[in-house]
Amino acid sequence: DVDIHGPDVPRMLGLEGMLSLSKNQKLNPKRFSENLSAVSIESLMHSKDDAIIWRGPMKYSAIKQFIGEVEWGVLDYLIIDSPPGTGDEPLTVAQTITDAKTIIVTTPQEVSLADVRKSINFCKIVNMEIFGLIENMSLFACPHCSETIELFGSGGGERTASETGITFLGRIPFDPKMVSCGDAGTSFQEQYKESPVTKAFADIADSMAKSI
Repeated sequence: DVDIHGPDVPRMLGLEGMLSLSKNQKLNPKRFSENLSAVSIESLMHSKDDAIIWRGPMKYSAIKQFIGEVEWGVLDYLIIDSPPGTGDEPLTVAQTITDAKTIIVTTPQEVSLADVRKSINFCKIVNMEIFGLIENMSLFACPHCSETIELFGSGGGERTASETGITFLGRIPFDPKMVSCGDAGTSFQEQYKESPVTKAFADIADSMAKSI
């Protein structure tokens, strides 16, 4: 989690407590499951509500430490959650991991797409390969009548992917239960295995794994 000013990963994964140091004086990541561990600046703060008031050099140093000075062990994938925009966080990642690939996430409305186009341009300028684009909160199915509602418009993600020449990875529908699970730090996919959201995540993950 390299979102220094708004870290959410520990809260969404239900990870409590401070990060500890290994015998090699590296950070021990917090373990969510057998196959998933995480580090975040929030896990170094005494209070989750403390503000991080840092300029670029301090953020750069923290992100470099998260990447290179953590007892990750043998990894299949290192997934980095970066805040929106084209600031120090994604730039530090691009400069530190020169073969990193990025996944662009957007919602369908133009306000989000305008920012996403800047992020796509950023990736091209710093020569970061774009894996593809995902449209999040794409549709909402009414739990009472099953009518599909376009909360933020429709098709913006796929259209932007086509216009910018990148792969469209798929759509993830909106489900209020996903919000509840994130707030509670529990796994939505484990609790709602038959949900369209779970299926969408699985389809996108399978598609990406096959192309790596």
